[in-house]
Amino acid sequence: MGLAHHHRVLIIEDDRDCCDAVAGRLQVEGYEVAVAENGQVAFDQLRGGVAPCVILLDLMMPVKDGWWFRAQQLRDQALAALPVIVMSGAGRVIEQAQQLGLQDYIEKPVCPELLLAMLERYCDQEY
Repeated sequence: MGLAHHHRVLIIEDDRDCCDAVAGRLQVEGYEVAVAENGQVAFDQLRGGVAPCVILLDLMMPVKDGWWFRAQQLRDQALAALPVIVMSGAGRVIEQAQQLGLQDYIEKPVCPELLLAMLERYCDQEY
């Protein structure tokens, strides 16, 4: 089991199986996890006070996709600086995401060890 800490990760992902797998692993490692099934739900959660140290963002989702979410995030001064890691299975989408100024990406299926290493860069491991 990982180090205990109080860092929250927001997972924005419409694929329930992928979301459950990632969230479960992060919880085992001691992370608090918030989940949103699309960009609108995530944006509403953030505006409502959810405070993650990093956001894991799928791009292709119904209702409001990751592109919409990122545009809204950048327009909001209170949210613009939150780091985002794109989770995607499409290499071309990853290139486009980087053009939007996204900090990092991980391809699906998600490699847990790689994801944990990325999270350590954004979430301080100490209280």
